[in-house]
Amino acid sequence: MPGHSVIDGASMTTVLGSSTNDQIPVTPTPSCSSSTTNPDGSSDTDSDLFLSLFDQTSPGYSPTADRGGRPYPYTRSKTRWRKRPNDELKYLRGQVVELESLRAALSHSDSRPRRIVNQSQVLHTLCEENHANKLQAALNENRKLRAMVASNYHLARSLQAAIDEQLRLRAGKISWPNSTAASDELIFALLDEEKDRQFAMLDKVLEDSGIARVFHSLFSSLQLQHSENGLVFQHNEVRLLPFSVTDVARSLRHCLSYGSRVGPTKHCRDIQMYDKYFHAVTVDKVELPETQATEVNSRVVQLCVARPENTVVTWSGYVEYKGSKVIRLLEKTWIVMEAIPLGKLGMLAMGERTHGTLMRVVVRLTPVETEYDLKKIRDVEEMANVVVSTYQRNGQRMLQAMLEYLRDSHQSR
Repeated sequence: MPGHSVIDGASMTTVLGSSTNDQIPVTPTPSCSSSTTNPDGSSDTDSDLFLSLFDQTSPGYSPTADRGGRPYPYTRSKTRWRKRPNDELKYLRGQVVELESLRAALSHSDSRPRRIVNQSQVLHTLCEENHANKLQAALNENRKLRAMVASNYHLARSLQAAIDEQLRLRAGKISWPNSTAASDELIFALLDEEKDRQFAMLDKVLEDSGIARVFHSLFSSLQLQHSENGLVFQHNEVRLLPFSVTDVARSLRHCLSYGSRVGPTKHCRDIQMYDKYFHAVTVDKVELPETQATEVNSRVVQLCVARPENTVVTWSGYVEYKGSKVIRLLEKTWIVMEAIPLGKLGMLAMGERTHGTLMRVVVRLTPVETEYDLKKIRDVEEMANVVVSTYQRNGQRMLQAMLEYLRDSHQSR
């Protein structure tokens, strides 16, 4: 065919052999004088030539002859079998033993006695009972701790109030004026500061007095007692009144300014009413047998606190006795009023009057300064005579004023 050169097999073999440095021996193929032309322009001679180049091999040739017996043309490392370490073997043996024991246990599980059908319910019940017991124990412990904390708290408050009072009393010459020329404003400022401490001591004072749980009438008089802190006058009393707590508290508020025997024309010279308390100045003259007439000046602060369970009235007073010798006392009174059914008083309820009043009274008079020699029995007796007589006089006057106020308020309704 024109334009197409025919290369015989021998020439192509020679050229390829020389280019590959004679590494691939081939056998010469006889040339074909005739060729068939394909539609794409190639001939059968060309196809035979290429087939002879790639398929024809010599009889003594082996593909792995020149690679040392390796099946691949590239270098490949030999496979090495990894040996398991001893600890891994021990672990596997242990796993085998455990699995065998588990299999043996499962194989004998059918021979065990059947458990009860409601095992889950029983376990749930036991769990609930255990939880309930633990919860109840925790609640009991909590109540116990709470009561202990509350008791310690009240005890700490009482002790702190007692400590403050003792510090104030030991420094009496500094805290309380020792001159009769001291102004009323100064005295009332000190009493206003004292009334809060006095109210905080209520629970301890009632317990120490022994009348905190007394529910019947109990009368006594002012007594002189010798304590670790010196001399102190004490009076404890319980009264049952056929009037409501509100009326009794109101009568106490007006006990210095109401009635025919009290008021500005008598011994109460000045009184200033505030929301829950009042300031009052009283002047009185007491004449006792075999003693010089004594003038008694008092500055009083009364505080009233209404609580759900009771009503508390505190009385703080700074009293000066000017007779043959001067005495200055700090007077503290605690009054607790509780409602009590009239049936317990031996009375019948009438209309809206169904309850009376149980009134507990605790009084403490502490000498702050005196010209008497407290180491001498005669001086102590003389001082006690003046203080007790004045106290009884004032107490009768206040009780009379309260009864008059209660009578008038009841009649006006």
